[in-house]
Amino acid sequence: MQSTPFESDRLSVIADGLLALSAEERQELDRIVTPRAAALFAKAFGQEFYKLLLPLTENDGPDGQPAGAPEAGRHPDEERLREMMRDPRYWRDKDPAVLEQVSSGFRQLYG
Repeated sequence: MQSTPFESDRLSVIADGLLALSAEERQELDRIVTPRAAALFAKAFGQEFYKLLLPLTENDGPDGQPAGAPEAGRHPDEERLREMMRDPRYWRDKDPAVLEQVSSGFRQLYG
């Protein structure tokens, strides 16, 4: 299926916008865009959109989380909890289920 000129223009604008981000911002985006999120964006905006996000997901592990070691000195579970704390459902929406998962996780780790 070929892109229409409108879709190509739209993708060009998005691609240019991604290039306007700093290296730190692109790394942050890489951490938060999971393969599942990319698939949902593709469903909503077309497969060409997925191709834009592919570099942000290609190094993710099988669980959809970025591959690699947790930050130095932190237990892997603590790093997972800190990732959850960066989720807008935790800090912005104060979703009770997410708040409880984080609280419970820290209680399990540190008593």
